[in-house]
Amino acid sequence: MKMKMGVEQAACILAMISTQEEHKLVSSDVISAKLQVSPSYLKKMLRKLVVHQLIVSVPGNQGGIKLTRPPNEITIYDVFVAIEESGPFIELNGLIPQAFPESEVAPQGEAMLKDIFAEAQENYFSTLRKVTVADVLKEIIGTAQFRVVDWNQKPERQEIQALRRKMQLGDEIE
Repeated sequence: MKMKMGVEQAACILAMISTQEEHKLVSSDVISAKLQVSPSYLKKMLRKLVVHQLIVSVPGNQGGIKLTRPPNEITIYDVFVAIEESGPFIELNGLIPQAFPESEVAPQGEAMLKDIFAEAQENYFSTLRKVTVADVLKEIIGTAQFRVVDWNQKPERQEIQALRRKMQLGDEIE
């Protein structure tokens, strides 16, 4: 199974919004530029996240995107489902009984294969349900205090790295 690139993009969108300074919204134009995707493509991605109630889009001059709930309540499974949906990994087409029509056990083989994929999918989803956006950010940044960037001000890489170093050292962010 190959995961759509949109899942990674959606995770990045949520990471950006999660690290945005408190009470400030992130502009969709900023996200589009940062991820280097077209504004129309980004709007499709954002729509999926809105439909799955992960974000809300606030219109207006001071509008932008914000999370619907804290990052520690949004799992990677939520992100996956918003983009990929949660249907079965594989739908069998009856090829085993077709290939072995003389076999009385071919349907059992197909059922077994279906069960194997269903179990694999449930294990995959179980793992995704255990990890939140906050868990990922805490691991990457090194602290649970990650709402420190104003993406609308287009911070440079060295500014973000400096914030990370400050936070890891326990210094107060100005």
